[in-house]
Amino acid sequence: MANVRRTETGPMQSFTTSTSSRRLLPIERWTLAALLAIFLLRLTVAGLAPLSSDEAYYWQWTRPLQLSYFDHPPMVALWIWPGIHLLGDTTLGVRLAAILGSMATTLVIWDATRIAFASRPAGAVTALWLNAALLFSASGVVMTPDAPLLLCWAVALWAVIRLVNGGGVRFLYVLGLALGLGAISKYTIALILPGIAATVLLYPQLRRWLLSIHLWLAALLALACTTPVLLWNSRNHWASFAKQLNHAFATDIPDPAKNLLTFVGSQIGLLTPLLFVFALWGMGWALLAGWRRNRPEWFLLGATSLPILIFFTLHTQSGVVQSHWSGPAYLGGLMAAVGGILHSPRRRFSGWFRAAPLLGGAIVLVVYFQAATALLPLPPAIDALKRLGGWDTLASAVQTERQAHPGSFLFTQKHEATGPVSFHLPDHPPVFLEGHIRPSYYSAAEVLSLKGRNGIFITRARDDGARDLEGYFTRVTLLRRVELRWGKQPADSYNLYLAEDYRGGLFVFGPGYDGDRDAP
Repeated sequence: MANVRRTETGPMQSFTTSTSSRRLLPIERWTLAALLAIFLLRLTVAGLAPLSSDEAYYWQWTRPLQLSYFDHPPMVALWIWPGIHLLGDTTLGVRLAAILGSMATTLVIWDATRIAFASRPAGAVTALWLNAALLFSASGVVMTPDAPLLLCWAVALWAVIRLVNGGGVRFLYVLGLALGLGAISKYTIALILPGIAATVLLYPQLRRWLLSIHLWLAALLALACTTPVLLWNSRNHWASFAKQLNHAFATDIPDPAKNLLTFVGSQIGLLTPLLFVFALWGMGWALLAGWRRNRPEWFLLGATSLPILIFFTLHTQSGVVQSHWSGPAYLGGLMAAVGGILHSPRRRFSGWFRAAPLLGGAIVLVVYFQAATALLPLPPAIDALKRLGGWDTLASAVQTERQAHPGSFLFTQKHEATGPVSFHLPDHPPVFLEGHIRPSYYSAAEVLSLKGRNGIFITRARDDGARDLEGYFTRVTLLRRVELRWGKQPADSYNLYLAEDYRGGLFVFGPGYDGDRDAP
């Protein structure tokens, strides 16, 4: 087929594309240059910004690696492991895979958009928009289960779009692999399934795959990938699945209206305002235009985004919804927004279209600067990054008390302090955790060896749990209060106690939720 050149219409109509030419368009060259700059910036920020308590908690999961974990499947630990073996137990080592994964996700979304809208400019612009969204830019530096989840979600969308465009049977297996690996990244991957299923059932060109043996072999591949999670849960009384079901059906919300407003506000802030509006528009446009014009690849983008956002919005009335849980839904929304506007024959929203990534990018730069330096004098009440501050100070105080009280073990009643304290101490000792489970980073034998020893209790000052230790120790004495700071601002405060002569009964050593305790 001869070279075909097409002029893109709409706000980016100065771009041209060729379906067969390999020469990079100006927008593609600019996008590649921007991605290189973003990659280098993220490396710098990742090395300078302190680890969050969650990141340090996930770092503990590599000591040693397990089939799965109570809070999440194992992929986040598997991503951390190569980085710390390459760069050591450093902030950059913990975050390296998140940075590389964000670049891979960007390239997959770029190509998926290019194919879905037969437009190379649309692919390049979507890559820029994605990295201007604060939610995605955060996951490109901070190591959480969302980093591998976003990559798997993007690959799943790409595989279906390739199937729609005659990509062949191999993309069924790519889809199966993406869904399976997504399942051992974060259980949220299950929310993409109804959208994919609806797209397959509603469009004849995809329904034919239902009769193919390859579809069911791909499903078996996805199931095989989940084996580690299934095995771990079977050995731990299905504790992880029970926790997720509790999240899904919890009903103890004292103020549903406030919960809803908080969630909506967090979505606007984390995506950045203009990108949020465009993403919502894109979700609706994709469903309507995809159905009316018989474009399953467009419909897919709406079906795997808008229903998920609606689900989490409704869920705010019955349970707490963390702001990042809905993050994957915006992949399809941003793809549809860029593709839909560039595909439009009218110059629609041109000024806002150009402003959206600029505003988002500016917000991202401010957040990156603050994360790396803590120099902006923001009030603690509005600076969410304050949670990064002071963990090294707390660890230093703990180390001083360990030296003053040799042989004492460390423990706390909530997981937030376990990772940061262990990470910043030179020998990375375990910080034992009160509660209903035994974390993976210490063994049952270690729990059973604690009786008769003294412990250093680490507790948040405003949630001081020292009174709960009565009966488990012969005496509990306050050692000091430690003030955590973020830059020049107060971030939090912790109390350290000496708990003498542990009697037993406080820690779980057996498997599963509410497993056997080290009875006195």
